[in-house]
Formats: sequence, structure tokens, C-alpha cells
Amino acid sequence: MEFSNIIQQRRSVKSYAPEKEITDAELAELFQEVILTPSSFNLQHWMFIAVKSPENKKKLKEAAWNQQQVEDCSVALLVCGKLDAYKDAAEIYKNAPQQVQDNVVPMINNFYEGKEQLQRDEAIRSASLAAMTLMYAAKNRGWATGPMIGFDPEAASKLLKLPENYIPVMLIVMGYQKDEPRSRDGRRSIEEVVKLDSIDGPGLKA
Repeated sequence: MEFSNIIQQRRSVKSYAPEKEITDAELAELFQEVILTPSSFNLQHWMFIAVKSPENKKKLKEAAWNQQQVEDCSVALLVCGKLDAYKDAAEIYKNAPQQVQDNVVPMINNFYEGKEQLQRDEAIRSASLAAMTLMYAAKNRGWATGPMIGFDPEAASKLLKLPENYIPVMLIVMGYQKDEPRSRDGRRSIEEVVKLDSIDGPGLKA
């Protein structure tokens, strides 16, 4: 599918065909693309927990205020951000030239160490970028997705056994669309959302 068509056709879907499955092999193929998402210092701050079993989706639905799409979708994905991803720098850069390792790894540690807000911001930023890649890649395969913040993060973390260095960023339901979504809500104009040179500059003309 042409990328422009993917962007125009992707919608946040709430109605899924519960009888249709996405296989592990299909998921793995999808994530071969998702893991190419850019991240700060290439630290790849993301982790995805793919909930597929009916019993676990039902439990996760309870943590998501009983929204039916969590149970009906083929896969419910908890998108997580790793707070201390900077500690993985040495492993990530182990095959880089020695000079790069010597320069970059200490720089990464100095940049993040002791800065809890920065660590949290970066985890959310990187995981969100990966989540958007996932949604576009899924649409390219004919799958529908719906990003969700409507869930109890503490309950979801407990259910899916997240350690303290991971935070839930969003939930994404994914599967085969059942009902047509309603018409798009209005979008702000390009002139409103793109300013030239400064925030009080002129808006970009479409």
C-alpha cells in the first residue's frame, strides 16, 4: 500500500472480529519493521507485551474499564517504556568501533544518570514513536489498530508483571475491523498547527 494511503486510511478502531487470529509468525514479521523505529542514542527504550490468550485479554479488559475491544481484538499490546534504558548502552554499542564505544557510552551515562524526569520523558517519547510505527505497519497488512489511554496503569502493570524500571505508555488493540468507524472528527488546519520561524509567526499556507 502507498504510504500516503496508509496515513489517510488508518483509523482508531474499536470494533473487532473476535474469531480472527493474528499468528505469532505474522506478529514477528510486523515487529521486524517496528524495531527499526528511531530512538535517542539508539537505546530502543520500548517493550511490547502482546496479550493473545482469551483469558488474559479478559483480565486486561477489566483493567481497561471493561472496554470490549480489548477482549475482541486479536492482540492487545501494552506498550512500555524502559526508564533505565541508558544502562544498556554498552551492550547496544558492543559491535561499534572501539573509538565510538569509548566516546558514546560514557556520554550516554552522563546524559541520563540521576535525571529521573529525563529518563521518563525519553521512555515515553521512544515508546510512542515505536507505537506509531506499529500502527502504520499494521495498517499496511490490513489490520486495524486503536491506541488507548483508557486503562488503569497500575492494574495493567500488576497483571502483566512489569518490573519497576518499566512504565506503561499506552495500550494498543489490534486485529480485524468488524464495524466501520464513524466519520472523522474535524482536524485543525495546517495554518493553525504549523508556524513559521516562531510560535507567533505566520501559519503555513496549505
